[in-house]
Amino acid sequence: RQARAALAFPNAHGVTVRFAMKALPNAAVLQTFDRLGLHIDASSGYEVRRAVAAGVAAEKISLSSQECPDDLDELLALGIKFNACSLRQLTRYGELRPGARGEQLGVRFNPGLGSGGTGKTNVGGPSSSFGIWHEAMPEVQEILSKFDLEPARVHTHIGSGSDPAVWQRVSGLSLDLCEKIPSVSVLNLGGGYKVGRMATEGSTDLAVVGVPVKEAFEAFSARKP
Repeated sequence: RQARAALAFPNAHGVTVRFAMKALPNAAVLQTFDRLGLHIDASSGYEVRRAVAAGVAAEKISLSSQECPDDLDELLALGIKFNACSLRQLTRYGELRPGARGEQLGVRFNPGLGSGGTGKTNVGGPSSSFGIWHEAMPEVQEILSKFDLEPARVHTHIGSGSDPAVWQRVSGLSLDLCEKIPSVSVLNLGGGYKVGRMATEGSTDLAVVGVPVKEAFEAFSARKP
């Protein structure tokens, strides 16, 4: 039910839904979501290996990891998608795949704002260590130029909140980052959507928070044909 709700997320130009497998890496769960059409978000090289062992096609797995795997070259050779989460990771990818084109490479940024009920669930903004701080864009561009790289994606992760206004604001900030890397054609918006665990808590309604996101994409398309 949750997978189908995510697949119905409002969108302007198509949507790919990814399951963060760290939540429940059971092979049967991965296989169920794979059959439903979900792709996989892996947070370590070990998770990539586990998903592949469960039968998930490598091209449907995206790796965003705080620590660069020692076997990154082998993982890339499998055909996974990779989001460089630091300047060091981006440099490492450039060393392994200079001149790379296509869909494999993405760059993860911290857009400067996030959403979440606590500091532990808000993984965007100045209190978070996730992603390359948005003001480091010139350094990112320098690395891309040095290794002749053309990333296909910008990735941001705003946290586990449920405020549509924050979603709209972060989507706009993320789209602004896309404009600064001409090769980017995909914006990967990460988020662990709020699930109410107590009777007094509400859950994120994807159909609601998705509306301002869709509008942000439409506005972006209108000014950037």
